[in-house]
Amino acid sequence: MYGPTVTTSAGRRAWGSLERGQIVETAIELARAEGIGALTIRRLATAVGASRMALYRHVPDKDALLMLVANEIAERHVVPAEAATGEWPERLRALAYGMRRELRGYPGFAELIMTRSNHGPGGLRIAETIADILAAAGLDEAAAARYYLIFIDVVLGRAHREEHGDPTSPERNARLFTAAEDTADAPRLKALVPRLRGIDGDAVFAAELDMLVGAIDATAR
Repeated sequence: MYGPTVTTSAGRRAWGSLERGQIVETAIELARAEGIGALTIRRLATAVGASRMALYRHVPDKDALLMLVANEIAERHVVPAEAATGEWPERLRALAYGMRRELRGYPGFAELIMTRSNHGPGGLRIAETIADILAAAGLDEAAAARYYLIFIDVVLGRAHREEHGDPTSPERNARLFTAAEDTADAPRLKALVPRLRGIDGDAVFAAELDMLVGAIDATAR
């Protein structure tokens, strides 16, 4: 795709043979395999077989590298075709699941997006898609602005919690459930425990989206 690889006798690429597309593809593969935290200029230079100075001609520093990768992931993979057409609730869910899938596919990606604004073409595409879906739901601009932020909070928050410790997971609450079963002081909770043990992150996320869709629909009426 990018032409033959030209290397020196030391095993590195010859000066001028490194292309931006190669850098992006290698960085994305590293992020998927090793996590966003593994992305450094040194690590990427080793992976592409180039010197750090050669990389600096394309990517000035680590922050620029991280934003380049975040934007490429967002631009290529996050917005599924189902989010572009159809009824707005299905579009909203398709976008939410697409975002969650990609955030989970790259360890540390959710943390990166939560701490740095992705304002490249990919980030703008996601933001515009959210705004378009909310407009299709019939919200005025004030309500759309609120639900835009709520949508981001729900999706990013869910992905971040699943990576760093989900407070809704049965494993996280195992001791609480056992304590409820062993006492007469929590009869309501005890009655819920068998069902709570069967609810995973997928079910919680689906319920969160159902609540969000219901709230948007009620506001738009």
